[in-house]
This record gives sequence, structure tokens and C-alpha cells, in this order.
Amino acid sequence: MKVFIGLLLILGSSFASRLINSDELQELFTKVLKNETADNDLKTIQDVFEIYRPASSSLKMQFESNGRTDVTCLICTSAFAALRDLVFEGQTDEMLSEAIINICISLRIVSDRTCKGIVPLNIPILTYIIKTTPEAAPRTFCGLLLQNADNPNTCPYNDPRFEWTIDLPEENPIQNDQIATSNSEVLRAVLVTDAHIDPLYEPNGVADCDELTCCRKGQTPRSDTYKTDIPDSVFKKRIHEVKDDFIMDLDLADDIRNLSNAIRTARNSPRAGYWGDYRNCDSPLWAYDDVIETIAKHKDIDVVYYIGDNIDHHVWETTYELIDGVNSYVIDKMKKEFGENILVVPCIGNHESQPTNQFAPSTIKGDKLNTTWLYNSLAKKWDFYLTEDAKATLKKYGSFTMLIRPGLRVISLNNNYAYRYNWWLVYDPLESKRLMEWLVRELHKAELVGEKVHILAHIPPGVHNLYYTWTREYNRVINRFSKTIAGEFNGHTHSDEFKVFYNEAGAPAAVAWGAGSATAYSGYNCNYKIATFDPNTYEPRNIVNYVYNLTEANLAPNRRPHWFQLYDMKNSFQLDDLSAASMNNLLYRMVTEDLLSLDLYAAFYSKISDRRWPNCNNYCKIDNLCKTVVTVLWHRERCEELRNLFFKTISN
Repeated sequence: MKVFIGLLLILGSSFASRLINSDELQELFTKVLKNETADNDLKTIQDVFEIYRPASSSLKMQFESNGRTDVTCLICTSAFAALRDLVFEGQTDEMLSEAIINICISLRIVSDRTCKGIVPLNIPILTYIIKTTPEAAPRTFCGLLLQNADNPNTCPYNDPRFEWTIDLPEENPIQNDQIATSNSEVLRAVLVTDAHIDPLYEPNGVADCDELTCCRKGQTPRSDTYKTDIPDSVFKKRIHEVKDDFIMDLDLADDIRNLSNAIRTARNSPRAGYWGDYRNCDSPLWAYDDVIETIAKHKDIDVVYYIGDNIDHHVWETTYELIDGVNSYVIDKMKKEFGENILVVPCIGNHESQPTNQFAPSTIKGDKLNTTWLYNSLAKKWDFYLTEDAKATLKKYGSFTMLIRPGLRVISLNNNYAYRYNWWLVYDPLESKRLMEWLVRELHKAELVGEKVHILAHIPPGVHNLYYTWTREYNRVINRFSKTIAGEFNGHTHSDEFKVFYNEAGAPAAVAWGAGSATAYSGYNCNYKIATFDPNTYEPRNIVNYVYNLTEANLAPNRRPHWFQLYDMKNSFQLDDLSAASMNNLLYRMVTEDLLSLDLYAAFYSKISDRRWPNCNNYCKIDNLCKTVVTVLWHRERCEELRNLFFKTISN
């Protein structure tokens, strides 16, 4: 998604003044898209691109100050406004795609292949939404895309459709433990997520390439290096807010050029590793096989929770056929290695869709638009493990629920509907509300019969990838059913982390556990976890994490990776149990009297990655810890409390 928005943002043309506002930018973008620019417009095109490149780093960051994001908000809103006007003028998808592709290629933003791939995949969805949704304002698209973790005023949008509340039933007066089925056997569940398999991975290939994701056959080494860490003060001097608009000084481009000249060099980066790579590379098939075969050596597991993201990050080259093939491979490999007696409960990740991140409402049936093709396909692939009721719900929402043991129900929740990179959010944000209403109904039914529930949801709660109202209402749901929900398990971030929910009185109420990743993409070691659950409450008694060091594995490509136990949660952190109260006590202990545990958490966060762990200073440590207490976007009061306690402790 970041690739596609980048292609829109660099469109521009000349203007008499070096000051330019959103309306003027929109007019110029329209000229470029209609191929009506004069020769001297090239200067402005180049200037806008020069400004966009370092400013766009805010798209990748959770935290960003206003100057940089004001620039991207202005350019983004103007570009989407131009696109909207041209759609209403009757420009076809093919005409729009061709114009954007040509400009993308000429400006060398990314490779020609990326330009030619990402645009036609996304344009049909965008034009459909623009044509059918009067409320689809350019600012709404951009406000979602540019949303960050700490500032609600980053490119704010005013769309009342995004403000809704969930009706919650009165709490069941019957005590659940009086009617739940009693079991004597503990439950052992494997937690594994984010395989991100690249079927075209090339060992000893190009790991530092001219595209956003590397290590794939046919890629070429990067030759241009740009300095993009321009100080935010540079942007603040050249962007001004006037009423509800921004005015940008195009001389900002000259400032940036003086600080970030491109360096063309013959780069000699290390080649791609055999078992994967810490850089932006997905996993080879054999690395995924090794994860599953290693897990299968544990002979005492009862169930596997797989929490999504089968598909690679080469989002400009995804096809229905590739997605279908990898989805089949992932589940077939599990069935082969675990046998028919081990239940696998899967969950959908944001990379499973085509194009990536796009999850349309069930009412959308059009070719290249609908997501029902994915749900129907997965219902067939997962058929061996799912009940008929589960398959029926999967085909509608991409979610399902199943009783996997007397007294224990699992809900697989497709919260990708609420993902900020999902264009369909702008079409109908209430589809995500309807999904949450389904979740509430299922939780209430479980409560009434005394069942405990495990929730599998790919994207963790409270992160900036989910829009605000979803995070707020989800927090209410978890608190309302905290006696029924025995555990929640997430993927997506690739890091090893957890989240603590708090009730209105400020008391810890529930915990969501991150599962890590079975890929090294973006600098993490691979891992899987084994959780042991109490046979009656189904709350986790302990969680053990297994990893291998990728650097070591790649030194011996002919030998299987050396897996080892990194930690067990209860003993490594000296916990009485894994309850919300205990995890809350641990958080405050880590910033006051037990800084060693904070060091451990920082090491475990990246799974002792050689790429990340050595570079995690005190600011990194407390930033990672802060995430554990944010389950509602922008509600950071407890995070700041932990931060203040930490710096007070280390200053004494």
C-alpha cells in the first residue's frame, strides 16, 4: 500500500509561485494525469518528488512530528483529489494506470516492475470506491494512510461514518466455573504466525536490491543511495497551516537536495542467506518446512494456532494463482507433519488477499474487487479442520468459531477489515462494526453456556495499523467479556510482545500475546511458541519460546538450523502466573526495581536478533515496553507513566 500511495504522491507540475496550496497542487496533478503539462512542468514534478521521498518516511513510522506529516498530508490529499476528479470526468482505469505508471517509471521511484504491478492491482478498487461512495473524501484516504501511534491530529479527517459504538449485553449472572466442563488434561497449543513464504527466494541472491523486498530471483542490486533522515525542522520551515489547508514552499526541494544528494555507487552488500535474511526478504520454502518439521518433533501438542500471513511482501507481483498455491502449501505441510489427530486452527493475515491488504464487504461481488474468492478458497483448503458452521461463517466474514474441547471455544477473527491500508474502509467502515457485532454475539453465547474463549486475530490490539474507533470498541468488548476470554493471540508485527488491557477503573483485565514470526523479514529471528493452558480455566500457565539465530544458520547452509529454548515466560521473568495482574506487576517492576528484566524483554522482543538487539538503547527499550499498555490507539497515559518511571529510575 505504501508503494501505491507513493506513486500518487509524486505527481506535480510547475506553478508561477513557489508557494502552493492543496487546490493548486490538485490542479497540477490533474494536468499531469491528463498528459496536458508543458515542458517546463518537469521542474515542479521533480521538486514534488524530491520533497516526497524523505517526507514519506512518516508512512513507515509509528511516531512522527507534524512538519513531515503535514507535507505528506498536503501532497496525498491533492493527489487523491485529482484522481477523484478524473474518475468523475470519465477517465478509464486503463488511462489512469498508464499515466501513473509512466510517471513512476520516469522518476525512478522504484523499479519498472513495481510500477507496472502495483498500480493496475489497486486502481480498479479505488475508482470503484470513488464512483460509488460520495463520502469517500481524499482527506479520509490520506488520514488513514498517514495515521500514526501518538498523534490524533496527523492529517485528521472528519467522516462521521467512522464514529460508532457497540451495544454490549448485560453480564451473565451465572458464574461460568459452575457450568463449564471440567477437564483433567492440560492443553498444549503451538503458536506460530507470519510464514511469509517467497516461492522464488534465491539463496546467495540480491538482498540489497532496487525494490522494496529483495532476495527474489531476477532482482538487481541497488545502485542509488539517498539520505532520507532529513530533520523535521527542515520541513517545518517550509509548510504552513492556514485554516483547514496547508501551504508548501517548493523551495523545500532545494533544501532537501543540499542535504540528501543521491550517491550512485557500485554496492557490495552481502548476498542473501540460505535460510533467510535479516533485511527485507521473505522466507524460502525450506525455511518454512524446517519450522513445521521442528514443531512436529514435540509429541505432546494438542492444537496448533496459526495466526496468518502466508504470502510474501512482493506486493506488486502477487497473483491469485500464487496466493492460492502458497495457501495450499502452508496448510498441507502442517497436515502432513502434524498428522490428522492434531487440530490446526488458522487465522487470515492481511497478506492473504489480492491485492494485498484489501478486504471488501461481502456485498462486493465484482471481478478484481471481491474478497469472497479468498474465503471460499480457504474454506476448501481448511475443510479438514473446520465444522460446517465454521466454513459458512468463514465464507462471509473470513472469521469463524469452533468448540475445540469441551468448555473451550476458539474464535478466529479477521480484523483486517479494520486495517488502515484497506481501501474498503473508506467505502464502508461499518463493515468492521458488523464483524465486531458478530464477535460480541459469539462471546455472549459462550458466556451463557460457560465456555472459555481463545481469540486469534492477526493484527494486535491498539496498534496504529487499526483505526481508532475499532481499537476503542474492541477494548470495551474485551473488558466486558474478560471472564470468558481466557487468552488472545496475535501476529503481524514479527516482534515478540504482549498487550495488557485495563478496565475503566484502571485495573488490569486481560492479556493479548504476540506469537512472533516464522520469518526473519525486517530484522527478526524466526520463532514458534508452545503455550500450556490450565485444563479448567484455559488461561495460559506458561508460554515457552523457541528460536534459532539466523546468522549462525546461514554460516552452515547444509545443516539444519539449531533451534533452542529462548525463555519460558513464567520462570524467566519470575512470575507466579501469567494473569493480567501479574503481567501488570511485571511492567512496573521492569521500570523501577528490576531493570534486568527490562533488558531481557528488550532482547526477547527481537528474539535476540543480531540485526536489532545490539542497537536497542534505553529509548528503544522503553518504546517497546510502552506498546504493551496501549490497547486503544492514542490512549498513551499509562505508557507515559512507565516512561517517566523508567527515566526517573535510571537517573537516580
